[in-house]
Amino acid sequence: MSKSFDPHALEQVDSVEASAAVYFSLLRSSRATAQDYADFDNWYARDEAHRLAWARVEREWRQAGAMRSDPRILTIRERALANRRPRHGWLRPLAAAAAVLLVVAGGLAYHQLGRAPNPPTLMAGTNSRALSTDVGQQMTFRMVDGSTITANTASDLSIRESDTRRSVLLQQGEAYFDVAKNPQKPFTVMANGVKVTALGTAFSVREREGAVAVILVHGKVRVDMPAVGGDTAQSAILAPGRRLVWRNGQFSTEPVDAERELGWRTGMINFDRAPLENAVAEMNRYSTQKIVIVSSRIARYPISGSFRLGATRGFLQSLEVAGIARIGKENLASVELTAP
Repeated sequence: MSKSFDPHALEQVDSVEASAAVYFSLLRSSRATAQDYADFDNWYARDEAHRLAWARVEREWRQAGAMRSDPRILTIRERALANRRPRHGWLRPLAAAAAVLLVVAGGLAYHQLGRAPNPPTLMAGTNSRALSTDVGQQMTFRMVDGSTITANTASDLSIRESDTRRSVLLQQGEAYFDVAKNPQKPFTVMANGVKVTALGTAFSVREREGAVAVILVHGKVRVDMPAVGGDTAQSAILAPGRRLVWRNGQFSTEPVDAERELGWRTGMINFDRAPLENAVAEMNRYSTQKIVIVSSRIARYPISGSFRLGATRGFLQSLEVAGIARIGKENLASVELTAP
């Protein structure tokens, strides 16, 4: 028989909102006991701030309704419950709440950060346009033919449109393209010498440290890759639901969950058993305060779940409450993660 959740464990959590998120996850799990419900009733009745935090958690959960019943999320949660072995029985529901990195906790942290809303959609008024975003910012550009370009965090693009072609130069970062069909007016994206051509489709292109990744959501694209050294130029036709990665003159393709990978378009970042160091690298893309892993033994710990973009605090608190890592030294520029 599972031990009841220890309410004193919430002393590890440094915000009322995070406590509410932990209770919310616990009471929705199959492991909640009668004592857990009694402890929650006491917590809820003790302070008006607790009741307000609970209401915010419920609102966040309703807003994430499409995700809360997603079988992929449920699978991830069950996997975390099966794999995680807390030292104390009462920590198991808490570990599930945090190791899965709940949407709720991330959403609350996102709002606490006070991140400014995205800029308004820009309407093309000329044939050439530069598009840039800062860290943690996204921007949507609508071309005169109805095609849309959504630039992700810290991205720079140049956009040209003429009577015969539509072209984009991705100088850095990532962008999602929803292309209006027009066979007489090809749509091309260039990134580090790699050329992606589409007629009517939706896809993303990301350039990072010399590598280029293309994800196709629907339609069809041709990817032309440059010759490197003595190699010859290469081309590939990409099918929906696949990702092509080009690096150092070589490319590979793999199946991918496009909606999960492109969750940033709806303000989410998703992990499915990603090594902690990879998850941290992704979180850092959306925040000026960078997370630094100072203990190598936690770098490969698998992380699963979904967070709001820029939700650094919620991400860190969840890791700490789960016993995966501990928050160390912190300043405006960085925050350290150490072994628990």
